[in-house]
Amino acid sequence: MSEIEPWDILKSEIVFHNKWVTIQRDAVKLPNGLVIDDYFVNVRPEVVIALPVTNDGKAIMVRQYKHGGKEILLEFPGGVFEAEKETPLEGALREMREETGYHSDEMVYLGNVFDDPTKDTNSIHFFLAKNADKKFEPEPDLTENIEIVEVPFGEIPELIKANKIKVCGAIAIYTMAAMHLNNVK
Repeated sequence: MSEIEPWDILKSEIVFHNKWVTIQRDAVKLPNGLVIDDYFVNVRPEVVIALPVTNDGKAIMVRQYKHGGKEILLEFPGGVFEAEKETPLEGALREMREETGYHSDEMVYLGNVFDDPTKDTNSIHFFLAKNADKKFEPEPDLTENIEIVEVPFGEIPELIKANKIKVCGAIAIYTMAAMHLNNVK
């Protein structure tokens, strides 16, 4: 079995940029010698997702329209954060407050994952918000129309099986939170 090696970046340039999307074109050389002149990458900001759980065991979720998927989807509060301006924890607390009005003084960092490392540069940071309670009025941004949904934490697997939760970040954070709460090593 051969050792896996990263690609060599021969050239990299931003070919499109606005406040929503940055596209980078790389010229790369693969370990086998193949050169790809136009490998396109989405340069994306880091993302946070928080899974708030109340002291009576309810997960706080959000239902909202997602234009890329063209569906109204059930997921957990989250969004992008600017790593130069706030930490992942600060971003998670802000997103949870803006989208749901909930807050937690018991934030547990569950780790980070990649959504699509083939074409995207960012990762998603996951936080479990224990004993979350509603302290604020939600303040979603102008592109968001959000319904707050309380779901008993133990019923989430059935919603996943029934394809009622089908956002990969929501499924991943639930899995990591359940492992943490069940002390799975």
